Amino acid sequence: MSETSTNNLSTPPINRPKIPGVQEFSFLLNAFTDAAVVLDLRTLFIYQSNPAFIQLTAYSQIELAGLSIVDVLPDFSQEFFISGEPLIANLSRRKRNSIPVIVQGTLLNSEHTWGLLTMVPEAKHAESQGVWQTDLYTGLMDLATIREEPNLEKSLIKGFEIARLMTRAKNICIYKADSQQPRLIRISFNKQSEVFPEILPSSDLVQLASPTMWIPGKKVIAEVQRAALVANLNFVSTIPLGQRNAMFGLLVVGDQDGQPAERLENIMQVLSAHLTAALQHFILIDNLRKEVQIQKLTSDIRGTVFEHTQEGILFISPDLHIVEINPAAEWMLQYAAWEVKNQPVSNVVIGPDRMMTVLESCCQGIPTHNMGNVYVHRRNGQSFPAHIQVVPVMKEKELLGIVMFIRDISEHEQIRLRSQQLEQRALLGEFTAIFAHEVRNPINNISTGLQLISARLPKEDVNVDVLDRMMGDCTRLDHLMESILAFSKPQELRLEKIDIIMFLQRILDRWRPRLARVNVQPFFSVSQSVPQINGDPRALEQVFTNLISNAIDAMSQNGGTLAIHVNPDHSLPNRPQVEITVSDNGPGIPDEIRERIFEPFVTTKSHGTGLGLAITKRIVTAHQGNITVKSFPGGTIFHVYLPACSGD
Repeated sequence: MSETSTNNLSTPPINRPKIPGVQEFSFLLNAFTDAAVVLDLRTLFIYQSNPAFIQLTAYSQIELAGLSIVDVLPDFSQEFFISGEPLIANLSRRKRNSIPVIVQGTLLNSEHTWGLLTMVPEAKHAESQGVWQTDLYTGLMDLATIREEPNLEKSLIKGFEIARLMTRAKNICIYKADSQQPRLIRISFNKQSEVFPEILPSSDLVQLASPTMWIPGKKVIAEVQRAALVANLNFVSTIPLGQRNAMFGLLVVGDQDGQPAERLENIMQVLSAHLTAALQHFILIDNLRKEVQIQKLTSDIRGTVFEHTQEGILFISPDLHIVEINPAAEWMLQYAAWEVKNQPVSNVVIGPDRMMTVLESCCQGIPTHNMGNVYVHRRNGQSFPAHIQVVPVMKEKELLGIVMFIRDISEHEQIRLRSQQLEQRALLGEFTAIFAHEVRNPINNISTGLQLISARLPKEDVNVDVLDRMMGDCTRLDHLMESILAFSKPQELRLEKIDIIMFLQRILDRWRPRLARVNVQPFFSVSQSVPQINGDPRALEQVFTNLISNAIDAMSQNGGTLAIHVNPDHSLPNRPQVEITVSDNGPGIPDEIRERIFEPFVTTKSHGTGLGLAITKRIVTAHQGNITVKSFPGGTIFHVYLPACSGD
């Protein structure tokens, strides 16, 4: 039939001919389960249709009454009746996509004025021809293998393909419960599934807790059905995933073109069972993988602690043989790990007699958290103080082994002894200060008495020299007592701004007469941009007086050069300093006392007190500065660092 004739056929006549056999046509149409219509072949007007045709086209009975067959079947031609064979054509539907259908035409009278058309969707026709049964069988076989996929994503992709094959639906997705919030999240792998919402409220899982089929015209009870209504789907079928009391997801199947497959509810139950098993399988694998990772991390941490901790660790079997020891225990006991493996612990850890009693208690599950401070012997027989803890490892009241921790406390003992010595020195210092204060008065009295006796004796008396030496000793004792009192007295500084260049110049000028007497040449140099310092002038004068005096004493026999240099120092970040160096070319400081030169009572002078440099260091430290010394045969250099003024 030409396009012109088709368009003419689509226009219904104004006056319809009289229609015979209305009741017979109605009985005829209702006998068909497939879509069927009766046509007036003279006008191609749709005279009557059955409910299956109405559902397939989505037109109402009233709308169909005013349509030509060409309006719903644009490919219609007389061939449907002439050939006698089923033909494929496209069926137009109301507000929906066209679908291919298998059309069979039958003439109802000899005049060829009435005809019957039956239509079956191509997909449904394939089912009736056995294709769908083959796909269903293939899908059932493949479902058994979805858990063999390497991961959950590939398993779900395969599951979606199988579901599409078995249900012949295009819109398929899974909703999975969110572990963080009360909602369901869509999992899909094609564009067609995006007609369903990305997120569903958890209430949908409650509403759809049993298998549900929705078709247009039924009441909407969930968001997924509302989305199907908006997208003009022919149907949407849902079934929960999981167990009855532990549902964790939802399988959704729908289609915009085709009709629900036969026995769809049974197919959905099979799909739900296999997808539930696959999801639970991969969730279990994922949880096991995470557990393995956590255990591996824990094992790595334990191994790292075992290898690098400073505490000795021994793993001991229930029969009290050593299974393994860590490097710290090897170092403490001076055994290699391979030497002590499977050896009785009593042959390796030789300590107090009660240690074996403690180990036997551990075999009974009694932990010993602290054996106290005991002495353990090394391989060479040398003993060292240690803290030992023994812990049994139990599982279901069964002893798996014993862990022994050994902590070497030699360093702690040394610190304790050092602290004790410092306390004793501090106490001795207090007594020394009191002693020095009390002794000064008798020394002064002795010195005064010696001076009176000396004044009464004639100059030629042989006892005058003896008295002079005794008065010299009194003077030296008095100077020593003053040094002790100065060292023991707390530093109380009165800080003020000091121009360090002028300050050092004045001190050096006062020393020039004595420098000339001992043939020492002074040398004073200053760098540019030397800042001022904050300091106590009286205390700092004592510092540089001590340093200059020591340098002159070192060069008093052969003379030499005294050099003082002043430089700005920026070696410390954000803390400018002034560096003052006092150097001489004397014999230097002996190696045996150079490291202790700033300690009290350490001196190179036969008549010195050994407190000058100790007091010097205390004063510099009180100024938040530092003093160091470098000495070598032929010279000594003292470096004094004092903080510079910052701002106003």
